[in-house]
Amino acid sequence: MERCVVLDLPGLSARYVGPSTPNMQAFVERGRMVPLQPVLPALNCTMQATFLTGRYPSEHGIVGDGWLHRELGEVRFWPQSDGLVQAPQLWDAARELDPSFTCARVCWFMNMYSKADYAITPQPSFTADGRVVPDVFTEPLHLRDPLVKALGNFPAYDYWGPRYSIRSSEWIADVAMWLERRHSPTLSLVFLPHLDYTPHTFGPDAKEIHKSLREIDDVVGKLIGFYESRGVRVIILSEFGAVPVSRAVHLNRLFRRRGWLAIREEGGRDVVYPSGSEAFAVADMQIAHVYVRNPALLDEVKALVEAEPGVAQVLDAEGKRAHHLDHPRSGELVALAEPDAWFTYFYWLDDARAPDYARTVDIYRKPGYDPLEMFVDPKLGLRMLELGGSVVKEKLGMRARLEVVSMDGSLLKGAHGLPTGPENGPVLMTRQAELIEAETLHATQVHDLILAHLTGQQAAA
Repeated sequence: MERCVVLDLPGLSARYVGPSTPNMQAFVERGRMVPLQPVLPALNCTMQATFLTGRYPSEHGIVGDGWLHRELGEVRFWPQSDGLVQAPQLWDAARELDPSFTCARVCWFMNMYSKADYAITPQPSFTADGRVVPDVFTEPLHLRDPLVKALGNFPAYDYWGPRYSIRSSEWIADVAMWLERRHSPTLSLVFLPHLDYTPHTFGPDAKEIHKSLREIDDVVGKLIGFYESRGVRVIILSEFGAVPVSRAVHLNRLFRRRGWLAIREEGGRDVVYPSGSEAFAVADMQIAHVYVRNPALLDEVKALVEAEPGVAQVLDAEGKRAHHLDHPRSGELVALAEPDAWFTYFYWLDDARAPDYARTVDIYRKPGYDPLEMFVDPKLGLRMLELGGSVVKEKLGMRARLEVVSMDGSLLKGAHGLPTGPENGPVLMTRQAELIEAETLHATQVHDLILAHLTGQQAAA
């Protein structure tokens, strides 16, 4: 069996491969790049699960980056347990072909407790005083201490939030090479998030994208050279491409005005209980899963959402089947945004009554995906000096809440989640051009194409 590494660069599309990415351009010139047709939704967790299973969301069950877990009564985003994936995965098929096969997953999602041999994933420590301390989880567990000693701990604040930077992707690349030197896995899966930032904060056509492209291209070039020098085949792929957006859609505020949300006042703030609500929308960038508690309201909810400006389509049971999203986790309805719109999770009608997590980076408590966590509120001004004191307190081990995140939906300039045209969509690149016969690939074909790179015996038709 050959050895292979898959470099996953969310946000990379064909139009970005050129002068600002000389290493990737050279890679393509000696191989092949094809458009990759995503599933719906084109989101991190859903696309990765599709790559690794070769199945649609209706089969593997990862219907988004988060959903309402009705059995728990909670909305949870960025799931970490691999047990949520409800279909056999790539390592299962590879081990049937070769029992000596090994796999390393570096910062992919749903990366805990899987059958992969090695796993490195962000996993903070939650202290008794309420602090969230950046840390890393490894499998086997004994990898953590030598890894952190060699490379330092996971740079969480460079990975997500207003301080995002290339440092997180550089750290992940260093971890991948560290694992390769120590264990030489048959297959390495490496997630490099850097292009998931600038296209959203500045827009996919902004001049600032070229700096980000050069930065990630340097990292990718280093990895290509490293792995190929060790006889490892390289695949580069992406999960989605960003599109320009100019308006935010607040479905839960719509439901609030109808009296459908279960709201309790806590300390002068509004706190929502999604499972107790008659209708609640779990916003996930350009799609929203709508959970309707009372079946008698379903038609009314659907009509209300369809009439809202910025909503392109609402999938009912038949529509979900047509788009391979007919899974219980999807909710009763799935709303799709217009190409220039995106969904917020916001449910309060007065910003003064927003929950305490609204102005913070808090991916665990928010009942929806919040890309505004990448922005410092421009209204803060001199208050940033006060917030600097909070950072000092946190570094000294004292609990401090940083309320820096904006709630202005107009700040977001790019979004993803919907299928786009080939120029804006994801791509796949490989040196092994002979393994691809078609002019385009579907995301469900990536599973078999990776196996083909490992065996050299199959072709993606």
